[in-house]
Amino acid sequence: MKTRAAIAFSENEPLVVEEVRLSDPGHGEVRIKMEACGICRSDLSALEGKETVQFPVVLGHEGAGYVDGVGAGVTKLKEGDKVVLSWTPACGNCRGCRRGDVHLCEVLSMTTEGRGPMTLGDRSLDRFMALGAFAEHIVVPENMAVPIKSDLEATHSCLIGCGVTTGFGAAVNSASVRWGERVAVYGCGGVGLAAIQGARVAGATDIIAIDPVAERRAAALKLGATAAIPPENSRKLIMSETNGGVDVAIECVGSPAVMAEAFGVTRSGGRCVVVGLPAFTEMLEIPAIMLLQEKTLTGSIYGSANPAVDFQKIASLADNKQLLLAPMVDKIRPFDEINIGMDEMRQSKSIRVVLSF
Repeated sequence: MKTRAAIAFSENEPLVVEEVRLSDPGHGEVRIKMEACGICRSDLSALEGKETVQFPVVLGHEGAGYVDGVGAGVTKLKEGDKVVLSWTPACGNCRGCRRGDVHLCEVLSMTTEGRGPMTLGDRSLDRFMALGAFAEHIVVPENMAVPIKSDLEATHSCLIGCGVTTGFGAAVNSASVRWGERVAVYGCGGVGLAAIQGARVAGATDIIAIDPVAERRAAALKLGATAAIPPENSRKLIMSETNGGVDVAIECVGSPAVMAEAFGVTRSGGRCVVVGLPAFTEMLEIPAIMLLQEKTLTGSIYGSANPAVDFQKIASLADNKQLLLAPMVDKIRPFDEINIGMDEMRQSKSIRVVLSF
């Protein structure tokens, strides 16, 4: 079939919406009619050449839609099912999947190396995270399209596909925030705000948000933070207010300096979770003696989540208004305004711009 996709032909150039050819779903694959897709900062990183993609490439991975075609061998989905896209392949065969850690699936890749169902003329198109969701239709393995039962609009449920699960899961799964604990969250973009909400849902009594942007600090307070402060002198203030450090610190910036800061404000025996994505060449330095305080420093990818289970949990929390998704969407733009949306996300004040198909 023919459909339309936003194609990045080279680094740092505007995307071009073109008509492309999409193959029918193969064995174990489904075709998704896209309804909405968030513009994530990972998409911007890929366009800037900071992720492993091959141009021309179709970006986009934080998507929601419904199944409108199934291939042979599909057992979990049927036409009409409402789905949220997952960027873990959940292959079921690698060591990570066999352990139950499908978020650590070894098949996970930022690039399909130009292989797949989408072509422009005689050129095969790469698809970011094997999804390429900046398109009106996509074809993916059925494990990467997770069914949900929810009353959420697609422009909100799409956030579950990346930012919300990554942040919420970092607090609830990776950090295992417990009732009555004190939590600090560094960075109040989409992931950080989801981490704040995860800490709130888990029962944290004090949630300190740290971000340089006033608008984001204001959003953090609306979504559950008990205090929101700029980075300047934040360590001194946090250590004073918490009498020795927080139980949990969650870093959602991707800066080694901020990671060290987060580890520094973690109390003895506390947990520091790194969610932000640094460059491959960046190194983290911390005083080794601090490890003798029995602090834990760990990373978190995709909120340590199992999308097949956690997507529905998050959607149900949102349906019940325990988790608020609407305040995390700054603007909804039609697909043809994708470049405007990309520019708005580059300005670093928007939490999320969502494309509507």
